[in-house]
Amino acid sequence: MEKTKKFKRSFWRMVNPVVEIKYTLVVSWLIIIAFLISGLVTYLTFWNNLLLLPDFTHPEYLLIIQQRTLRILGALFLFGGLPIVILGAILHFRILHRISGPLYRLEKSVQEAAASGKLPKAPIVLREKDFYSGLAKAFNQLVDKIRSGAKFE
Repeated sequence: MEKTKKFKRSFWRMVNPVVEIKYTLVVSWLIIIAFLISGLVTYLTFWNNLLLLPDFTHPEYLLIIQQRTLRILGALFLFGGLPIVILGAILHFRILHRISGPLYRLEKSVQEAAASGKLPKAPIVLREKDFYSGLAKAFNQLVDKIRSGAKFE
């Protein structure tokens, strides 16, 4: 029986850089847009509620309150939103890393087999926690059956 070595790779090393960077940037932008929209809704809601109060009729007071509100929302976005965007991008990169890497290795192995007409020499080894480890096991079983001479219809 053939001994397979366990696949190990670094968290930061990208298997398929184009896909991983592209989708991580898309998710980061979506998080930023969500924060901007929620900040705008908060600002408008707060501002509309202030305008309903009878004491805030002086323009100077309204400008001061508007400036303070914008400063508070800016600080909230900077100190609350920015870390969440960075954390979201890292978590998305991590999840995408578990999806993109195995699919890329499977695709590369199938393309090499199709181009050269030869079956892969070593089985595809994925980590237990990778999303497509079952697909890799099925592919390895298919290669073993073809090697053993099994006929398919």
